[in-house]
Parts: sequence; structure tokens; C-alpha cells
Amino acid sequence: MSEGFKMVATVLGGLALFVYGMGLMSDGLKATAGEKMKAALAYMTRNRVCAILAGAGVTALVQSSSATSVMTVGFVNAGLLSLEQAIGVIFGANVGTTITGQIVSLKLSDLALPAVTLGVIGLAVARRTTTRGAWRTVLGFGLLFFGMNLMGHELKALAKLPGFIGFFSRFDCTPSASGFLPLGGVFGAIAVGTLCTMLVQSSSATIGITIALAEAGVINLWTAVPIVLGDNIGTTVTAALAAIGTNAQAKRTALAHALFNVIGTALLVLSFVLVFAGASGVSAPAFFHLVDACATGRGLAGENPGRHVAMAHTLFNIANVLVLSFFIPALARLCTAIIRAKDEARARSLEPKLLATPSLALQAASHALADMTRRAWTVASVALNSCLGKATVGPDAIEGAEREIDTLQGEIKAYLVEVSQRRLTAREAQMIPELIHCVNDAERISDIALRVYRKTSRGKGGFADVDVRRDVAQVASQVRAFAHATIRTVRSGDDAAFDPKTAEQNIRTSIRRITRASWADPRARGVQAGEAFAVLAVFSCLRDISRHLGNIAVRAPALR
Repeated sequence: MSEGFKMVATVLGGLALFVYGMGLMSDGLKATAGEKMKAALAYMTRNRVCAILAGAGVTALVQSSSATSVMTVGFVNAGLLSLEQAIGVIFGANVGTTITGQIVSLKLSDLALPAVTLGVIGLAVARRTTTRGAWRTVLGFGLLFFGMNLMGHELKALAKLPGFIGFFSRFDCTPSASGFLPLGGVFGAIAVGTLCTMLVQSSSATIGITIALAEAGVINLWTAVPIVLGDNIGTTVTAALAAIGTNAQAKRTALAHALFNVIGTALLVLSFVLVFAGASGVSAPAFFHLVDACATGRGLAGENPGRHVAMAHTLFNIANVLVLSFFIPALARLCTAIIRAKDEARARSLEPKLLATPSLALQAASHALADMTRRAWTVASVALNSCLGKATVGPDAIEGAEREIDTLQGEIKAYLVEVSQRRLTAREAQMIPELIHCVNDAERISDIALRVYRKTSRGKGGFADVDVRRDVAQVASQVRAFAHATIRTVRSGDDAAFDPKTAEQNIRTSIRRITRASWADPRARGVQAGEAFAVLAVFSCLRDISRHLGNIAVRAPALR
């Protein structure tokens, strides 16, 4: 085996270990931090600042802006986030991902093999999902730095090869004596960074490679910074791929991610004209002086290049967020104008891309349950309005709506089956049967609504007697309030909103009081036997609907 081939194979092997280790870290952190991600998702709905903080926090937890951007596209497609909220999350994700570069730039290679050893031992003995996730993170950490160490060692040898030097010299961005960077070299380096990240599908990996190249002396800080800018642009391809087949809002989210990095890169490149000689006496763009001031060592003189590359990545994204966060509404309008939709499709709550993170997939299923409960109650409300003479609806319409509820029931249950096949915590495993019970209760509400419709002459005018309508309307208003409170509880998971058992008991008490007072002897009221039977059947249906609503409301807090 030739020496050159061996070096290339070692570099590629180190890269493979680096990427695999980073993937293990991400999977492990998602397993241990699923609940924190759910909390962040709830937090990010408040305002743009909270959305940015949530995006940065989630990305710091999962160590992947690509994962966060893919999840965010899924949230928008599922209707869990608005476009402006999603843009804020994307902004934060770009800041959060810089943590990976900062970790990689630290010289922790001595901890690599001990971390690998501990990770393997921990995985061998751990049984709980969260504990295994923690040990998987430790193993990934060790493999990441072991791969980084392999790459760095061989890159120093490769840096001496004329061909290797010749390739990177084409993109050398060393400034002239006046301090200005060559535009051709800058754009070439940006293109290299963009292409590499598009191929690797991970900006963290390409940032790691850039740091390794800088540490090995293959490239200088002047060249590394434009490559980092290209890395940020290249990572938007992952979100673009995730948006394929989604609704217009999700596509706009992916577009906003791309525009954020492209606009930020353009603004920073324009700032390179702001050149001055700092305390070091080196004439350079202001951004490089800022990087040199924030990182240890004299970066403009070639000291500690890895830390300076990581700091440049962090400062670029922070500055980008500070500038563009004021224009989130305008960016949302621009994306809406670029990606138009004649007919906005209904958001699909059961987003398949969220299955990789069960806690978030279950959140999407809860959102779908709330939508299904709302639609089931709508069918019931239409049936009640029909029997009260407030609306006229044909049998095809109400039967078709009931069949849609049946379809939703099947889709949610199938989605939950897919979630159940993933690695779940004990709490996540408990949520699945609770959700299935709630879905079945919601479907029963629509079945009962169809029964109400059929019991009242299929909507042909409803009950004729004014007193009958008054009695039914009184109970129906109670059930309506109960339904709205239940739907709110399913959406929010707030168990302090109302007491479902008390609400259900109040409805039962009202039905008992009305039937005893007014329907003990229907003939005395001049009501025909058929209509009296229909009234009692409707009361029975309302009691059954309240029971199913109560089942859902009682379980709702456990679904969050």
C-alpha cells in the first residue's frame, strides 16, 4: 500500500468516525433530552425572541442544526408552528449549531479513547432508554474526537504534498498589503464550503474539517472564514430536501433558512471592505479583528487557528441573528410572495419526519387528536342544530363527515403504531395507549352524532314542539361548553382549566331533572309517542357524548 493512499484512507476513516460519532451524540442527546425539546417547543410559541432561544437550545441539545431545521419544517407542515415562529427557530438553530464547532476546536483528543471505553461499557450494562442515550452520547463524543485526531494527524502530512497545496492555493484569501481580501478567492472558498456541506449533509462535519485543515496548516484563517460561510449556505439543502412533498408553509420555512444564510453571507462579505490596522498592526477587515479579540492567541499571526475558526463561525451567526431578527415579519412576507399557493392544503399533523424523535411525534399525534375531537364535535353540533330546526343538512353530508372521522381515527392509530416501534421512554410508551383510547372516544362522538341525526327524522325540520326544542337546547348548550373546554385542554394539556368529572355530572343531573319534570308523562304535554321517544334518545346520546368527552378530558394532561 502506497504512503499517499494510506494517508488518504486514514483521513477518510477519521472523517467517517467523526461523522458517525456526531450522529451518535445527536441520537443520544435526543433520547435523553426529548422532554426538554417538548418544553422548548411549547416555549417557542410565545414571540420571536423565545423562538430564537428555543431554536438555539434545541440545536445545542441535539448538536445538529440540520436536525432542528428538518424538525421545524415538520412542525410547520403539522400546523404546530406558524411561519414567523419557525423562522425564529431557524435563526436560533444557526446559533446553536456553533456549539459543535466550539467543542471540536477544544483540544480534547486525550479524552477520546477513555470516552469510547466508558461509552461501550455503559451501553453494555444500561437498560433504561434515557441512560442508554447518555452513554451513546459519551461514546459519540469519544469517536468524534478520535476521528478528529486521526484527520488532524494525517492532514499535517498531506499539507506537505504539492498537489494538496496547489488545490487549496486556488482559494487562498490572504489579504493584500492594504488589507483587502481577493474577491475571487473569497467566492471560490465559499463555493467549496457550500459544495462540501451539500455532499456531507452536515455543516458541523464540514466545520470540523475546516478546523482540522486550519490546525494542520493547510489553510489560513483568511481562507477558513469564507469556507465557513459556504458551510452555512450548504446546510440549507437539508431543510430544502425535507420540504419536498410538504405544504406551502413548510416550503417557505426552508426558503427562509436559505435566505437567512445567503443574506448573512452577503452582508459579511460586504463588510470586508471595512479595513483597518488593529493593535496587532495587521491591516484586515473589521470582522477578523473582532474574531482575533474574542479568541485566545494572535489569530491574524497564525496562532491557535482552530479556536479562531470556531469563533468566526459563532460570531457570524450571532451577528446575523441580531441584524435579521428585526426583519422576521418582512422575511415571512417575502417567502410567502415567492412561494404562492392557490389553495393552501390543510396542515398534516401526522408528520412522518417527526417519527425520528418520538416525543415530538407524540406531540403531533396529540395535536391531531385535538383536531379530530373538534371535527367530531362539529358533526355532533350540526346534528343537534338539525334536530333543533336551526339548520338543514342532507344525509350524504353528515354521513360523509362521519366517514372522514373514521379515516382520521385509522390514520392516527397507524401513526401511533409507527411511533411504538421506535425507542421510547417509559412515559412515551404510556402515552400511546392513552392516545388510542382518546382517538376511539372521539370517533364514538361522531358515531353518536349520526345516531342523533337519524333519530330526528334525518334533519327534516327537527322537533316541532317549542318546549321540546327548549329542553334539548338547554342540555346541548352544556355539552357544547364541555366540548370546547375539552378541546382546549387537549391542545394545552392544562388540567386546571376545568373539572371534567364535575362537568359530566352536571350534564347528567340536568338530563335527569328535565326528563323527570317534563317527560314522565309525554301525553300530558300533547307530544306524540314517536317524538317523545326521539327526545329521550337524543338525551341519551347527549349523555353518551359527555361521557366520551369526559374520557378525553381526563386523559388530556397525560398527553403532554
